Amino acid sequence: MHFDDKMRPLLDNDNVFIRFVGLYSLGLLLFFGVWLISYTLLPEGIIRGISILGKLAGETAAETIFQEIRTILGLNLISWAFILLGNYVLRVDYFSYGYLIPLAWMIMYAITLGTNSFSIQMEAKMALSLSVFQRSGLWEMMAACLFAVATDSISANKSASILQESIPILKENRPPFKKEQWIAVIISLSILILAAIREAYMIIGA
Repeated sequence: MHFDDKMRPLLDNDNVFIRFVGLYSLGLLLFFGVWLISYTLLPEGIIRGISILGKLAGETAAETIFQEIRTILGLNLISWAFILLGNYVLRVDYFSYGYLIPLAWMIMYAITLGTNSFSIQMEAKMALSLSVFQRSGLWEMMAACLFAVATDSISANKSASILQESIPILKENRPPFKKEQWIAVIISLSILILAAIREAYMIIGA
């Protein structure tokens, strides 16, 4: 069975939460694979300081927990703006370009963990462990995946494949936002806020 045969029933599904399962599962597969490779083969700190969002976050924690939460939420929402932009720009078959943002983010997070490339460094590189779910990163990316699939109907252009020219989707032909999409957006924002609070307490208390 081809990869497309496995992903299509999930990502090409009318149910937003099934699309979420598909996108987040794909992200987790990439995340753990890249984390293993990074931890095993890459030197410590290899990408430290190259992330634009990391530079905006700075190398020191905020003075108060509320300032740290505000910073974390602000940086995440910048990424979410790019998700919206990607979803609007193009949809190739069942895959909206906005999906690429959380997937790329999960890959970068995997490299960061595996090489200890955080702006505020850990004591050492982190080996593979399910304890990573006790950190806020994967929860923030879970929220991003849910937001991406909840807003994928806004595409202004579509293409049958990556090799074919895209055609515009007239505004009146775009599907209206469904109730379940609004619910998914609200849930994704709630997860993000809770994850930001968790991360802020971890940073301030570190």
